[in-house]
Amino acid sequence: MSISAAIPSTFSEMQTAMQSDNPLAQILDARRNKNEGQSSIPRLKSVCIIGAGPAGLVAAKTLLQRGGFEVTIFESTARAGGMWRAQPGDYGDKCSPDMRTNLSRFTVAFSDLSWSSVGLSGPSTGTSSPKTPPMFPKAWQVGKYLETYAKTFGLDACTRYNTSVIRAKGIDDYSQWEITTVDITTMQFTTHTFDYLIVASGFFDKPMQSFEASSPSVQHSSQFRHLSKFGHRRGNVVVIGGGISGIEAATQAAFQVSSANHSPDGVSSHLSTRIYHVFNRPIYSLPRYIPQDPFTNESLKIINSAPHFLPLDLVLYNLSRRGNGEISASIGTVPSEKAQKGHEFLQSLIGLKETRATSPAYTGISDSYSEYVRSGIIVQVQGWAKEVKEAGESGLEVTTSNSTIANVSGIIDATGYKPTLDFLDDDAKQLLSYDPTSPRIPILLSRGSVLTPRIPSLGFVGFYEGPYWNVMEMQARLIARVWSDPSLAATEAFQQLYQQEAAELMRAAMRQKSPQVPQFWMADYVGLVEEFARLAGTERRDDAFGGQTGPAFPSRYVANVSNPEAASVVKEVATILQESTLHAKFAAAAIFRGLQGGWKLYRTITAKSGGGDFKGTANFHPRAPTDPTYSAEYLYVEQGTFEMANGDSFPAHRAYVYRYNETTDKISAWFADVDGKTTTTLFNTWNMRQPRREDDEEGWIAEGYHWCAPDSYTNKCSFRFRGATMQDFDITYTVNGPNKDYTHESIYERAGA
Repeated sequence: MSISAAIPSTFSEMQTAMQSDNPLAQILDARRNKNEGQSSIPRLKSVCIIGAGPAGLVAAKTLLQRGGFEVTIFESTARAGGMWRAQPGDYGDKCSPDMRTNLSRFTVAFSDLSWSSVGLSGPSTGTSSPKTPPMFPKAWQVGKYLETYAKTFGLDACTRYNTSVIRAKGIDDYSQWEITTVDITTMQFTTHTFDYLIVASGFFDKPMQSFEASSPSVQHSSQFRHLSKFGHRRGNVVVIGGGISGIEAATQAAFQVSSANHSPDGVSSHLSTRIYHVFNRPIYSLPRYIPQDPFTNESLKIINSAPHFLPLDLVLYNLSRRGNGEISASIGTVPSEKAQKGHEFLQSLIGLKETRATSPAYTGISDSYSEYVRSGIIVQVQGWAKEVKEAGESGLEVTTSNSTIANVSGIIDATGYKPTLDFLDDDAKQLLSYDPTSPRIPILLSRGSVLTPRIPSLGFVGFYEGPYWNVMEMQARLIARVWSDPSLAATEAFQQLYQQEAAELMRAAMRQKSPQVPQFWMADYVGLVEEFARLAGTERRDDAFGGQTGPAFPSRYVANVSNPEAASVVKEVATILQESTLHAKFAAAAIFRGLQGGWKLYRTITAKSGGGDFKGTANFHPRAPTDPTYSAEYLYVEQGTFEMANGDSFPAHRAYVYRYNETTDKISAWFADVDGKTTTTLFNTWNMRQPRREDDEEGWIAEGYHWCAPDSYTNKCSFRFRGATMQDFDITYTVNGPNKDYTHESIYERAGA
């Protein structure tokens, strides 16, 4: 029996049913009587799925695993993976293949396939697969994960590639769907009939642009790869949009400027480029590693100078923050008091002093955006972009609501995307209250944007602003359960699910431009997962965390509790939480990120033969790693004046290269060659440990040893944090040997603090 047996499929049937005491039960009985005498052999229910990205793949796998369904996926490209399908060297659809994810591999995954089971060797470079998958994979590696997922669960066999759905029309009161497709290679049109339709083609489909891209000087953030594409004329770059893509684009452009200036072969027409970032609401930039304990005493707001770091999703999605009761999703506008609490929480994580704000916070994720702002490479401009015009030889001129930006060589339009439902027939759009002028909520769906009571044979997976993978998997399980057991639709819980009130109210608030509309209107990841898991009959795994504590991530919500893939991920996350708290896990990553930018430097050298004091500046300049072994690299440059003990003084300058190895979780310092940029030999490697309170140590401690025959260098460093922001640090070198015998103490204070 189809789901249409449980829910009215037309307005007239709905109105008739609602007049009875138990309308859905009556519809079930009526249709049961109608079907008496038919064959008792169950027929597989045919399902059409549009799109072979993460949403389409997990929907297909879930239905096949549940049983009773025959699934066909139509994918318009040659490979599965959606926006993640590009391989190294490709241009990429909506992002570069080298773009790193904003969330860790524990969240960018499905419940029953671990990243350790995915071969991540470079398909074009031949590089070997890493023993430990990166914590924040690159886009092409996500594509490999999805490719492995499709092969593991036999999804390629039911996927028709290079086939685009151009029309989806409901027939027989939407008890079936007539699907028209076109083969991209042969241009042959075919019509198919299915019992059900799942739209999994992605919410972020077509770029929305503030201005027409009339020349290469204007690009959407999905197209932007490198500043050189704007031409070789010197000038500034303007990024329009304060969301996640705006912060990412501004950071990417700023990194290219920094790398061009400080790499050995850095030759670029954008050496002096400034990145003007235009946005209309205050924004926060969260790094990928954030503290789980920014205060030693939260009620008294006593700063923890050595907080324990975790990938941001393992902190933000901690179930402990939701109390001990049943968790449900918060969907709607954000009251002022709640908005203020959100600001306070984010400010504590980043390390900002508390400021009052009554509208919801807007956030992006970037390890380096804030320091580019502090250094002046990124110039923030609050306001609206109003006009772009040609200014002759001076290039473009961008007028905002508060200022004018001249000498512009390129514009990156980061104003988001709009979904496409062109394939749906007009009657279906009408039933869905389709409104093309409301790109954030183009149609009205059930709670959580999954189903609609008006068309029971239609489902959506990942069709909302924040398609986190765990939510998509729960949406798929919810659809599979409802379509497998129509009687569920008559229960109170599912009647509440089918309510569209949240979407209606949010759409109205958006039209009114309410300041209480959040950045993402379905951003409550934990609430959505918990609520959908209950409805889908999925039990959360708490055995490794001692109850409703620890982070919510897909493998805690596995359908089969004995699944070894899920068990290994749960064990790994539990171990990581312990290593973060008891050891120095992720401290090196947080420290390396915190070093970026400019510092005031004070140094004292004490030696038997005399010493002196140095006063000046130090800068850690981000650049592209000059050795693929390392995931990040700085050119360190210090300059100032050294005053000897006898009163003589002279200018001093030196350079090093600092590197971070994600695999070993180590920071190392290297000597720079005479050109001040090329890396030569290893100088030192830091080993992290927690401070010993009995020694009055503060901040994270790093120790290292270097033998430079015949002398030895021993160092100790202290790094003090406020939230995720490093406030100051010091380094002491003790040098002993027949040639050298001195102590070298350096104190670094944040410039502009």
